[in-house]
Amino acid sequence: MARGPDRNGLGSLLSWIAKAFAADLPSAIFTLKMRNGAFRAWALAGPALPGMTMGPTALARVPAGPMLGTYAFVAWTTFVTVDPISVGGVPLKLFLLVLALGMWWPHRSGRPIPFAVPVVVVAVAAPILWSVVTTLYPHPYAGMTPSPLQMTLEHASRFLYLLIYFPIADTMLRGDSRRTISMWLVPACLLAVLTWALYVLYRHLGVDLGVTLTTTGKDAQAQLGPLLGVVTPPDVSPGRIYFANHILVIPTMAVLLGWMAKDSPPWWLPGALLLVLGALYPIHSRGLTVGVLAVLTISAALSWRVRSPWPVALLALSLSVLFLTAFDARAAQFLTGERSDASAQDRVVQAPQLLEAFAQRPLLGSGLGATLPSGFFRSGADPYQFELSYHQILFQNGLIGLVVILGLPILASVRSLVAIRRLSREERALAVAGVAGIAGLLLAGASSPYLISSYGMLALAVTLALCARATHISKHVGPRTS
Repeated sequence: MARGPDRNGLGSLLSWIAKAFAADLPSAIFTLKMRNGAFRAWALAGPALPGMTMGPTALARVPAGPMLGTYAFVAWTTFVTVDPISVGGVPLKLFLLVLALGMWWPHRSGRPIPFAVPVVVVAVAAPILWSVVTTLYPHPYAGMTPSPLQMTLEHASRFLYLLIYFPIADTMLRGDSRRTISMWLVPACLLAVLTWALYVLYRHLGVDLGVTLTTTGKDAQAQLGPLLGVVTPPDVSPGRIYFANHILVIPTMAVLLGWMAKDSPPWWLPGALLLVLGALYPIHSRGLTVGVLAVLTISAALSWRVRSPWPVALLALSLSVLFLTAFDARAAQFLTGERSDASAQDRVVQAPQLLEAFAQRPLLGSGLGATLPSGFFRSGADPYQFELSYHQILFQNGLIGLVVILGLPILASVRSLVAIRRLSREERALAVAGVAGIAGLLLAGASSPYLISSYGMLALAVTLALCARATHISKHVGPRTS
């Protein structure tokens, strides 16, 4: 047989992708590798978890140094909506992604990562294909800024951020789940703290924070430093301090609930859980509230698997507060079928136009960055972006694109649910967190443009990594009775 590829060469990368694909096949038990002309075979070792014997090939935790790039990307993405720094029109966030992947790659574990091929398809192959599709059809770009090419490239680049899944998942598979989760959980919790601080300072103390209102009215678009979203003036009710990055609240809630299933959860965990859940009040986003309710519902439905009372208790508390108080009137109206508010009406206007455009090109859609033939757009800065994400995917990516984009999280959820019966109780809780987080993201993304963004892809990457951990452990650990 021929000599194996060098570890840092292109052949190694292709070999790694092939092995990653093999991880998705039930028959993949062994991998082969050649070093210095000699063959070495080893079992796909699982993470070195306390109380689990994974064999002599279990890998130690990844050094902190190579993960610094991932830390930087996660922190920047959590606190930056509009990148203030760019090089040649390319945002710094994209350079941080490349840095994170470059620092992780030489120190990767070498083991196949579940769902690797579908992730590469969604993050790389899909945006390339649908960028080409865009060039096949005329679009009403006249007079629009940015240019058509720039819109296509901006839209396509958002898928690339899903590649952060690889360093996160690889570290999760090494058994270092607590540090890996903390890497993005801490910034997400700090974002909740920042939200409460801004709410008190701006809304109640009248402190001038330098908020720039780009529009006026009840849901005025506003920018606060690098954060873009909705910041209502102090004299407008209800008050909102909402940024698009708040989508990270959904996987944060899922993981905090999972950690509460530990035999001895940290003393600070209940406080963090209530802090993040309570942050929905100043955020006041119908989509995020519904997404968090989905997390609580899925976690409560599967709580018998992890024997934790927290999901059921918090679901009951959340529903009581939602329907008996003015905590989030728009979310309560949405859940009861009321669609009369202005925000809901904006979506009602978009839906038929997106579906009509989809009907013209149902298979592959009109391509990334495409705008509606009617000339209607939601935002002058991003005329190709709409609140109804799945309608938008049908319009721009067609039925094939919808299957490709949504097939990945659905596949990961199903695989994780199948794996649950072979996991310990604490590992089941993390698997349930992955499934519940994905459900919350998909539901929240139905009515808001969360998913196809850097922060949306980070949130999805985290939930996929939790599912990957469950899938990996279930293959290499015997059935658990605990």
